[in-house]
Amino acid sequence: MSKVSVIVPIYNAEKKIEKCIKSILNQTFFDLEIILVNDGSTDETLSICKKYKAIDNRIVLIDKDNEGSVITRRKGLEVSKADYVMFVDADDWIHRKTIEVMYSNTINCDVDVTVCNMQKVLSDKLYLKRKNKSIYFRREKIYNNEDIKNTLLTAYFHGHPFPPSLCAKLYKKELFKDSGKYAKKIHFLGDDLYINMEVLLKANSLKIITKPFYNYRLGGYTSKYMPYFFDDIINGYTIQKEVINEFYTENKAAHLNGISIMLLNTFKTCLHNLFCSNFSKLQIKNQIKKYINNSIILEAIDNQGSMKYFEMEYLNAIKFKNIDYLFEIGLNLYNSKRAERFIRKLISRIS
Repeated sequence: MSKVSVIVPIYNAEKKIEKCIKSILNQTFFDLEIILVNDGSTDETLSICKKYKAIDNRIVLIDKDNEGSVITRRKGLEVSKADYVMFVDADDWIHRKTIEVMYSNTINCDVDVTVCNMQKVLSDKLYLKRKNKSIYFRREKIYNNEDIKNTLLTAYFHGHPFPPSLCAKLYKKELFKDSGKYAKKIHFLGDDLYINMEVLLKANSLKIITKPFYNYRLGGYTSKYMPYFFDDIINGYTIQKEVINEFYTENKAAHLNGISIMLLNTFKTCLHNLFCSNFSKLQIKNQIKKYINNSIILEAIDNQGSMKYFEMEYLNAIKFKNIDYLFEIGLNLYNSKRAERFIRKLISRIS
């Protein structure tokens, strides 16, 4: 039985998947299985995966219908035979010593989770790197269960930069047993975060490694309208509220302030998202009207933290249904990001 399973969820990644697979096959740590889960790709992804499966018997290939990232990762976990698992996205790649270093730290320090730093890269053609310099990666550190709960997980309630991604982490697989009750409520936005929220609450210990072993490729950006954006931010709020009510009764008010502020900040992005659609002006305004009648949004604007953080003009626009004001917020955000959309689109083409 292999010691580590590396799970790679894949969808239409024909231009990038080879670099990802090669980076895993070339690891200095050999005792691993590589589980490639093809999520109904319509390009040449499956053919490429079959080619590498024929080359290396450590590769397990699953081909299934398109069901989204949560179910795709779950399929990988179901067939995994190792005691430890790691996730690598199909766009990304890892340093050749990644698994060796992370596994040895996990075993030698007797921790449930090991987290390495990651660096953002433009592409393998424009290899500009930007390391994560957040406070969590200034030095190597081991967190116990209470530290994880009260320092790392609470970062998610307040938008602090502890990475929510499942990538760049080596997990004891048993942490995922019976997990998924939060993530199943999410279509796409934040699925990693809500899986981590559930899994890390079970972890007894976690180690931080400062070295950036994981290369996260920028440019996988889409300016397309996301129809489930609003549903996901509302469901994300309710998930976090559920977690706070169950596990954080002592600091409940402060954390509810945090998730309310984050929801209303993200709601502005939701307004921007409407302008990425093909909706008419009237249709956009009708969607905004629907949004601001949502009970969760109305709950968030009455939160004490929100009232201190935001301008009253914004909160009152929601409360008193000033749709024109909210329409302008979305439109201004959309217009302000024209240059950013162009640059990201350019990077995506050359990456």
